Amino acid sequence: MKRRKGMRIGIALGDRRAVAVVMGRKGAPVADASVSLGGEAPQDVGPELRRAFGELKGALERATGSSTDGASVHLAVLPPLADARLVPFPPMRRSEVVAVLTRDVSRYFLGANQPRVVGVRLPNGNGGAARTPEAAATPVLAAAASMALLEAARTALVGVGWNAESLAAAQGAWLAAAESHEGTPVRVVVAVVGDTAHVLRVEGTAVVAVRQLPATDVSAVAAAAGNGPGRAVVLSSPPSFGELDRALTRVGWVVSRDPDGWAGAEEAAAARAGLGGLDLEPPSLAGERRERSRKRALALVGAAAVLLATAAGGQLWGAHRELAAVQARRAAIRGEVAPLLDSRDRLNELTAQAGSIERLSRSAPAWTRTLVELAALLPEDTYLTGFYASGDTVELRAAGTGAGEAIQALREGGLFQEVRLQGQVERELAEGETVVERFRLWARLPGPGKEGGGP
Repeated sequence: MKRRKGMRIGIALGDRRAVAVVMGRKGAPVADASVSLGGEAPQDVGPELRRAFGELKGALERATGSSTDGASVHLAVLPPLADARLVPFPPMRRSEVVAVLTRDVSRYFLGANQPRVVGVRLPNGNGGAARTPEAAATPVLAAAASMALLEAARTALVGVGWNAESLAAAQGAWLAAAESHEGTPVRVVVAVVGDTAHVLRVEGTAVVAVRQLPATDVSAVAAAAGNGPGRAVVLSSPPSFGELDRALTRVGWVVSRDPDGWAGAEEAAAARAGLGGLDLEPPSLAGERRERSRKRALALVGAAAVLLATAAGGQLWGAHRELAAVQARRAAIRGEVAPLLDSRDRLNELTAQAGSIERLSRSAPAWTRTLVELAALLPEDTYLTGFYASGDTVELRAAGTGAGEAIQALREGGLFQEVRLQGQVERELAEGETVVERFRLWARLPGPGKEGGGP
């Protein structure tokens, strides 16, 4: 078989099925293979993934009539292997959001008792200063998947002769499908994977709701989508598409299929793997990308050196004797000027470092340090639901299983000069026991020069 250069393959990996397509080709053949990942520990799924990817490779090569060795593969991890949910954050950079989520991933994702890789999708405009209290908290779509599973998937891809270019959550690929739709903007995405319908509601570029419902309960799916008008994209196989189409149409939505004609949610995710911003980058892939960037930089430097030498060759040819004389003179005085050159290089390095520190101090968000210290002070079962700041005073809204413990921790932590409880502690009961306590606090940062001062 002839090898096709530059082939890009998208794979959607679920706990029961893996689907592969040739990316960038509408109507391309679809290959699928069964997998069984639900009952295996993440570190033991390597052989199963190697078998499934081998079957996908063979099916694609038979369908295209060409070898896929060396193809670039983009992997989209389907639910439940990749869990996605909304987490409110004040305007922060992507790296800061990922750092906060990774530091205590079990607080935000249920059952995250093993190392996980986190990815986030920020709406356009997030990261600037909030102008109103209502705009202080922005819902951020976050996804997480088992690090062991991602590492095993990458190793299996390399084992069958493919290059793992990116790994991401499938929810991002579904949103990319909605964004590629022309005409009326899409406000709802419904993706059916197995027996579950995943409903994502969109306002502008921000995801405002994420729900998981039984795919057979079309009434509940329509209720989760809300009332129209607007456009809803349904990514589902034909049998369930008709029922969802009728249910969503009754509540005012204009229902559309995948804009590129892919039949189901798996195919749509495979065709747009890595395009939705929910990248899940395991440590091995991050290291490979750094090494690749280093080699590319070295290659560019080498090419530049060759071009420079070629351009200077004509001039050097006529000035060879003069150059030899200059080099001899430099060799004679090298011992005298070497200490001066070393001092100059050190001074330039210190100047560059001072400039970098100054730029970072000017561009860092004012409340980032306070938020990080606040997250460290709160108990593990307590999380913030709101953060409003004015001058040196802040209003906190939080929820957890022990309001008293959280308030005492903030008063003793030294971050705030004064902490007061606002209103009453609201308690949610289940079977006669308190499961969640919600409360509001007013706090004041210490003045400048005092111990524990603000950022």
